[in-house]
Amino acid sequence: MGLTIKGNKVEVDPTHNQLLNTGVNGNPFVQIIGALPDEMYVYSTFQRHMTPRSLSRDPNIKRGDNCHLIYALKKKDKWHTTFGSVRHLRRNFTEIVAKMKEDTDKHVTYDALIPMPSGHAISDLYAERIAEIYGCPVLNGVFTKITVQDARQQLARVNLPVPEKKKLQNRLQGNGLLSIKVIPTEYRYLFTAVTLQPSQIPAGCEKILLVDDLLATGSTLLAARDQLLTVIPDAFIDATCLFSAV
Repeated sequence: MGLTIKGNKVEVDPTHNQLLNTGVNGNPFVQIIGALPDEMYVYSTFQRHMTPRSLSRDPNIKRGDNCHLIYALKKKDKWHTTFGSVRHLRRNFTEIVAKMKEDTDKHVTYDALIPMPSGHAISDLYAERIAEIYGCPVLNGVFTKITVQDARQQLARVNLPVPEKKKLQNRLQGNGLLSIKVIPTEYRYLFTAVTLQPSQIPAGCEKILLVDDLLATGSTLLAARDQLLTVIPDAFIDATCLFSAV
């Protein structure tokens, strides 16, 4: 099952697999991020697909990051979906995550799930549903977002050509918390977008599943993993996302 875009409405469509595989076959989708010997496995519930050529001229289809469904679930930029589409997702979600648990159980039993901080409840809801199936606790508040001011300070220390640095500086306007989505994907590796709060991690928590709603470059997950390893050097860390990278 894929997605059909009609104006700003996103619907699950059982007749094709375009844009996103929302079916059970082929999911969960496993990807490896990072470089040897520090790579990390990411298990995504639903696999995103490249925009097919047949849709490339459709003005309603976003290029690159084509996760229209997450925009619709978040009611972002006037995108919306239908109750029937959400029902399809829920029906397949449990079976897909059960398959994921069966696979991960072969090498690890997680002590806890740690969601990445988000401005929307989807990450937390996803973590709660995963935790129900895995039977382990969710540790909220372990990571917090950095501020825009923090991001400016990080950018000041980066060696980039002046035009590129100015382009990024223009994206870091205002105050408050940083939304990593304002940074083009090719530059996200330059920023450590989250900060660890070690006091939120209970003793004996060494096998951890990081949780996020969408995998783009994986830079935030890798930064979170690296910070955890500074306080739990022997930690075993995987990640899971609701939607995969393209």
